[in-house]
Amino acid sequence: MNEFDMESYVDRRLLEIADLKERVLYKEIVGDILKKVYEYNEQSYRELEQKILSETSPGQSDYAVYLTLTDLAHYDETDPFMYAMVPEDTREKVFSCEEIRQALKEHISLKLYTVFLQAGASAIYGLLHSDRLFHGVIKTRDREYKGTFCVRKNETYLDMVKDLYDIFTVNCQPWTTVCEAYLAKMLDVCLCDAEEMGKDEEIQEIQVDFEEYGELVRCQIIPLWNLKKISEKTSTYPDAAIDKINYEHQIFSHRLSAECEYLVMDTDVEITQIRRVNGDLIITCPDDRPREWQLYQVNKGYTGKKYLYPVLSNRYKESFSGNLAEIYRRSIKTKAEMARLIESFPYKDYMRFLDFEIVREVPKECEASNYNMDGFIQDEIRAGNFQQVMLLRFAPVQPGHYLNEDIMCFLVTQVQKIFPEYQCVGKLV
Repeated sequence: MNEFDMESYVDRRLLEIADLKERVLYKEIVGDILKKVYEYNEQSYRELEQKILSETSPGQSDYAVYLTLTDLAHYDETDPFMYAMVPEDTREKVFSCEEIRQALKEHISLKLYTVFLQAGASAIYGLLHSDRLFHGVIKTRDREYKGTFCVRKNETYLDMVKDLYDIFTVNCQPWTTVCEAYLAKMLDVCLCDAEEMGKDEEIQEIQVDFEEYGELVRCQIIPLWNLKKISEKTSTYPDAAIDKINYEHQIFSHRLSAECEYLVMDTDVEITQIRRVNGDLIITCPDDRPREWQLYQVNKGYTGKKYLYPVLSNRYKESFSGNLAEIYRRSIKTKAEMARLIESFPYKDYMRFLDFEIVREVPKECEASNYNMDGFIQDEIRAGNFQQVMLLRFAPVQPGHYLNEDIMCFLVTQVQKIFPEYQCVGKLV
């Protein structure tokens, strides 16, 4: 809905007054009064809205996780918001013939590099479940060696999300599913077999013919997120906590950023409390001596900077309905309430929720296009054993877009957490 323009409205009404004197009088008295009253009401409304939002906001957006991709050529190491998930990705890996010879001798599939497959979830599912082999060549200065290659799902980035769940638990922060759409499309290219190579040859290039997938394969792609690993030592000697058992480790505010939140990554430490006081980070644990803390700096407030690939996040939209969806998400009983939850995420440009239906089994056409982005959580308490299936139907805004199925899976995962007695699956119609 377009915002009402009071000034334009007054100008239009002025033109309807034929008498010039009455028009001047209307403009000086009625027009000015109406505009001031309108501006006062608008300001009061904004203040009331901000007050309600601040009271109902669950604070989830403070720890929202943003993800995107870039290629090696466009990677900006000075970017203050997004960082490489794996810093080693920013450096090209060089393989020696000896490494390849040793791997082939031990009949080990050697991981060469990681690619991004810009295809839908069902296409990637079909590829990974087909045991497909590809042919290629390993080029050295002297000659070319034929080789056989395969692709496997890259687990490195997905494991980092699993670790992040444990970190959220240690920090007593509520977990919101990370949108893994990009990470699920990262594939490792592995060497399965090759001709015998010389000992001292230098590899110049490895080329793989991905056949019909060739146009969808993106090389030297780096996943980025808004979490930065830092290390900070306890600023002073720890003070005894009020329980006389634990100690409070304080990291001074001048060593931290006031605009960021922080997550303690030391999951092996028995942490009883983490809090922020006047910008200082205070960690309560049994250690009575200063120690080096590993932290995730969580950057907030994405400003809309353009990256090579769209930025995806698990942040609720900044709206009253978005905040209410988080607060009342566990009392969803109607289609309208479910739609409100789904629409509270910023994915209206990809997906539109239609309806849902309870069925007896997962439709076969949905098996390849569905995966649970929280599937690694094993300690969830569930009320049933998935005897019934909740089928959610969505209409894609851009039919054929490679992210459609993954965005659908992210939204279905949100619904799955609310309805543990059902197996929730999505379908694009």
